[in-house]
Amino acid sequence: MTEQNERFPGWDWDDPDGLAERLDAFSEQVATCEKLEAHPGGLPRDRAGFRELGLTGIEFAAFRTAHPEGLGTDLATLHAPGTEPGSVPGTATEPGTLYRVDGDRWFTQLDIARPLPFADASVDWVYAEHLIEHVTMPVAVGWLREARRVLRPGGVLRLTTPDLARYLVGYATGDGFLAKHRRRLTTLGFGPPMPARPAFLVNQIFRYFGHQWIYDLDELRHVLTRAGFDPDRIRPCSYRQGARQDVADLDTAFRTDETVYVEADC
Repeated sequence: MTEQNERFPGWDWDDPDGLAERLDAFSEQVATCEKLEAHPGGLPRDRAGFRELGLTGIEFAAFRTAHPEGLGTDLATLHAPGTEPGSVPGTATEPGTLYRVDGDRWFTQLDIARPLPFADASVDWVYAEHLIEHVTMPVAVGWLREARRVLRPGGVLRLTTPDLARYLVGYATGDGFLAKHRRRLTTLGFGPPMPARPAFLVNQIFRYFGHQWIYDLDELRHVLTRAGFDPDRIRPCSYRQGARQDVADLDTAFRTDETVYVEADC
């Protein structure tokens, strides 16, 4: 048996359904922090409530947002081991509660398939990196409609997601993108290296990681327009370039090779 097989017995990249539980378990390992403290005042409900907590916007799919004025949210439960002073052993988040994460960020557990528990025009910005591809299109449109509702007039939504066009160009031209992407995923350490077959590397973006729908720029315009955003106020952006530098700076360098960046104004 090779060293690879010894480390990952029974792993078969050609069986995405069979690997789903393993990949989910890997994701759960990431959902941890050092310290969780429930906020007795509850969730902010309107613009005044956000301002009182020093918050100006929401980052979805973030356990610990990098924005000092951001509320991080995710569907998954965030866990703390309880080893830090003042923390409760084995603390885990519950929906409907606001938490202080590691003493300097805010988090609440939310399901984007449900209405957001915030009033109209509550925040100045909304950001989501590689989230929209994890839900079906009807859920995506409903969530974007809710995001538009909670944004104040003049507010900005910034979305990033894997770019279908980049994958297909890489497949059609053999420009090295797929091989680079494979090497990048290997550094994550979940499972042995993926197969190098180009068709597999295109298929994996559809079949793994809980992905439901893969977008290009036109497809993002479609769902944003269906959600009520003005088509003339939807624009493509570049990595860490946008209407608000503090929001654009949330883009992570790890995913730039495969990502399409889009903003929409309210």
